[in-house]
Amino acid sequence: MKTTSSKSAQPWKDIFAPSKDPDSSLKFPQPLLVDGVPRAKPPPEVAVKGTEEWENSIVAFLVGKKLLGNNVKGFLERKWSQVGHFSFHVVGNGVLLVKFANRQARDWVLENGPWDIWGYHLAVRKWCKDIVLALEDCKSIPIWVKLTRVPVQYWTKLGLSYIASILGKPLHMDANTTKRYALSFARVCIDMEATSSFPDNIILELDDGSTTTIGVEYPWLPTSCTLCKVFDHSNKTCPRAARREWMPKPVVLAQRKPDDVEGWITVKRKGSNQEQVLEHNISDVPPLVEEGPGKEVLKQAPITPVKKPPGFLVHNTFEVVGDAAGGVDGTEDSGGRLGDSARVMLPGGPSGHKKKGREGQGVSVNRSSK
Repeated sequence: MKTTSSKSAQPWKDIFAPSKDPDSSLKFPQPLLVDGVPRAKPPPEVAVKGTEEWENSIVAFLVGKKLLGNNVKGFLERKWSQVGHFSFHVVGNGVLLVKFANRQARDWVLENGPWDIWGYHLAVRKWCKDIVLALEDCKSIPIWVKLTRVPVQYWTKLGLSYIASILGKPLHMDANTTKRYALSFARVCIDMEATSSFPDNIILELDDGSTTTIGVEYPWLPTSCTLCKVFDHSNKTCPRAARREWMPKPVVLAQRKPDDVEGWITVKRKGSNQEQVLEHNISDVPPLVEEGPGKEVLKQAPITPVKKPPGFLVHNTFEVVGDAAGGVDGTEDSGGRLGDSARVMLPGGPSGHKKKGREGQGVSVNRSSK
């Protein structure tokens, strides 16, 4: 049975038919041949006209996050609605080209930053014909910097330019700094390299030869890779960094030779629910000492100090009192010593004096009546 589609097929001539939009038509300039190879060489006025068309545009991209262009567009339309109409153009890899109707709208966005989307910094910079539109090749990024303790005589466009040039390429000031409403700090947008150390102060030499220190504060710092010298990723996630592969300990021990165990042996002990693995150093095991032909005995462990009975004091804490057979002979010498190792204590306290009795301890105390 022959089935018919509900929607008729489109003829080939309609697929390749010219668009009804007059701006969609193109021309055919004759290519230039260089050594037999065709080369496109537009005249200089083509580049000049194209630059004028995009001169009121900015390049924007999120640092550390890649979002869909529609999500970013909807968020920025609410934030930048007061500047009038602007259009979004997705360049690729998280980079957007935002085209404004006039220069005033573009400058308002540049001067009222920094901007963020859901906690992620939105880097914006003025478009120029030589700007890089690939995020992985981004070796510099515009960063807002606060300059504190700036002398009043240097609170000018040229003076702040000299100070900010220590950090990078100065781009522009914010509205408050431009109009000098408050002189507590200057807010400047600087194009800084990924290899920058981001210093926290600048040394300024004054006109009299003395120096002063300008404070530098960064409300936000991007993640940069010093190996690739870009802002696309950090050193921790850099593909060029050396990776360390984790291996389980039993595998590592199995790959070692017996001589490479470094004096450690593994002793397994079975418990009620799980098997416990204990490690002991071989040096802790008592060594075998040969005694006579064909005999091996364990070397005796060090003697543990013996606790003395009450009433005995020895000169050395680890001195062992002998037994009745050969240690103490039961005689007292002239120095009040029992043998040569202990001293007999008289009844009472350590001083040898008899303790005085106290009430309530079974000792009668005679009190003289007055």
